[in-house]
Amino acid sequence: MRDLHEEELEQKSGQGKLLTTLVIVIAIAVAVAVIAWLWQQQGAKTVPTPEPAEVVVTESEPQTPSEPEPEVDLITEAEEPLEDIPEPAPDLPPLDNSTAEVLEDLRDAEQNIVPIESDQLIRDVVVFVDNLRNGVVARDNAVVPAPKGRFRVLEQNNKIYIDPRSYDRYNATVDWFVSLNTDSLVSLFRYYKPLADEALGEIGYPDASPDDVLIEAINLLLDTPSAGTVIELTDEDVMYKYADPALESLPPAQKQMLRLGPDNMRRVKLKLESIKQELTE
Repeated sequence: MRDLHEEELEQKSGQGKLLTTLVIVIAIAVAVAVIAWLWQQQGAKTVPTPEPAEVVVTESEPQTPSEPEPEVDLITEAEEPLEDIPEPAPDLPPLDNSTAEVLEDLRDAEQNIVPIESDQLIRDVVVFVDNLRNGVVARDNAVVPAPKGRFRVLEQNNKIYIDPRSYDRYNATVDWFVSLNTDSLVSLFRYYKPLADEALGEIGYPDASPDDVLIEAINLLLDTPSAGTVIELTDEDVMYKYADPALESLPPAQKQMLRLGPDNMRRVKLKLESIKQELTE
């Protein structure tokens, strides 16, 4: 395709050649006319006055008008179709040194980080959640300390029950958990997702999605059955066990949910449901 600027120069050049030819022809005709007039003024009778040469000016062959250039729609930058430009990958810290930055982001989001105790926060959370989805409570990877206070039981009519005061041990932890802002938690989860991918790969799940792992863990906890306030135990073994075989057969993660007590468990489930909803939107 010829450049518009080059074509404009070419048209100007052609017009220049035509003008030059016309000027030369007109100049010759004027010169001949002047010479003839001078000879007549000198009275040169012996010399027949030459007939002025007939100057035939041949018109240049008319140029075929060039076809008008097609109108070019100038596309401004704003009118050009915009391609989907992927967002740049966040400038994340190395997994080994990520805890301080994660805690700082939580603090900036006005979330209470006082209860969190972990030097490898993302790794610990990933390991803890992976165990939860399998029904296991990985206490070594818990990022908040165990509740203070001892487990209490009541003995009535030769039967043992959980003392409702035992549930109060978890009030502070549950209060903290449900106070966390769901939007902030999910936003940070998505931001640091590449590091969660890396942590999952370290424990043997290189192809697992952190979203799927977290939702599986949430679903397992949400499936914990309600057992009421009064739960009978048995002390036939070294440790207390649930007297109801259906409760005793539950995975450890669901048994831990029962130990929260019915009110705390209800509050935790509501929070988990809100997190799950935000993750799946």
